Formats: sequence, structure tokens, C-alpha cells
Amino acid sequence: MKGNTVTRVASVFANLARNPNYIPDYFKSGPLTKQKPLDLELPWFSWAAIRFLDSFVKKSMNVFEYGSGGSTIYFAKRAGTVTSTEENPQWINRVQAKLDELGLDNANVQHRLFNFSEVVDFGKSEYLHSIPNSSMDIIVVDGTQWVTPVRPTCFQHAQKNIKPGGIIILDDSWLHPDIRENNKAKSHREFKSVGPCRSGVTSTDIFFY
Repeated sequence: MKGNTVTRVASVFANLARNPNYIPDYFKSGPLTKQKPLDLELPWFSWAAIRFLDSFVKKSMNVFEYGSGGSTIYFAKRAGTVTSTEENPQWINRVQAKLDELGLDNANVQHRLFNFSEVVDFGKSEYLHSIPNSSMDIIVVDGTQWVTPVRPTCFQHAQKNIKPGGIIILDDSWLHPDIRENNKAKSHREFKSVGPCRSGVTSTDIFFY
């Protein structure tokens, strides 16, 4: 989250003081670890959101992600199917290698080329429109955004493809307060805490449909 180093450190200690159950996770998988979320097989979400998802995700569910990584592994181990869209072929190879290593064959990381350094006609891009036609139980709005924030566009498109009873997960939600005000969800919750490989406190919002 925003703020200088002192502010970020203070927010971490305050969050851990309020949530001491995150302390072992923070020291095992926080910024001091040399591992990345893909190595840890965890989403780069807040721990508060991950703990919620631990009990929410079921084998009967279909998941779609804008962006791939540790979350792809996490959902592939818990859900029925996972489809992830990624624009970086080198990163796809790394994620696929991890899936193969773990023997997870229910995830499809699809390559949809898009130049995020020059965002032109994103609304017409294959990246944006890569959600399978079938309605999804869980959609993750994460992934690349460099010059222009594209997650609000991804979020609005995702709402067309979420099942009743499903959820949309918005990572780094503190960057997009407008989405909290402009959505079709029945309700939404902010999950604010430290998270894997995070140097500070972050927010992951979950929208319920």
C-alpha cells in the first residue's frame, strides 16, 4: 500500500498486533523469505482473503483468472478447473512447469498477447475477452497493468460471466476505490492484512453475486 517505509512498517506491526494468528505466516512467507508466491503455491493476496478462500473454494467450482502465478497453483489444488490468461510466454512456462511438477492437469494457462506498455484498444483485446463462455464460480481480477489501469475494465467484463452465488476477487483493491462504488454485486468485503511475500499491508476485496 501507499506510504513511506516507516508508515508501512508501522502498519504491518499494527496489523499483526490485531491478528496474531498471521504472525507465523508472516515470518514463514513474508518479505524476509527468498521464495515467491509461485514457489509457495499461494495467491499474492492478503492472508485474510486467503483464509476465507480456504473454506470457500470447492472441487465443483470453475475458476478464471486475469493473470497467473501462485494463485493458479492454489486454485488448481482446490477447485475443479482453472483457466488463466497471461500475456507473458516466459511466465506461462514457469507456471506450467510448476503445474507439471505437482501433477496438476486441471489448469489451462492460455497465452493472449497484449502490449501493456502501450494500452490501445484494450476493450477489443483477446486478453479482455478470454473468459470462457460458460459462467464461472470464481473470477480473479489481477494480472498486468502498466501504463493504464485495466483492472476496472476487466472487472466490469467479469461481471457478465459470474454465476449467481459466485465471487469476483479484486487484488490490490486499495488502488481501485471506484470499483467498490460501481459494481453489480449483492455485497462485498474488504480483506485487509499482511500477505505472502508482501512488505506491507494490502487489501483484497471479494464481491459476492
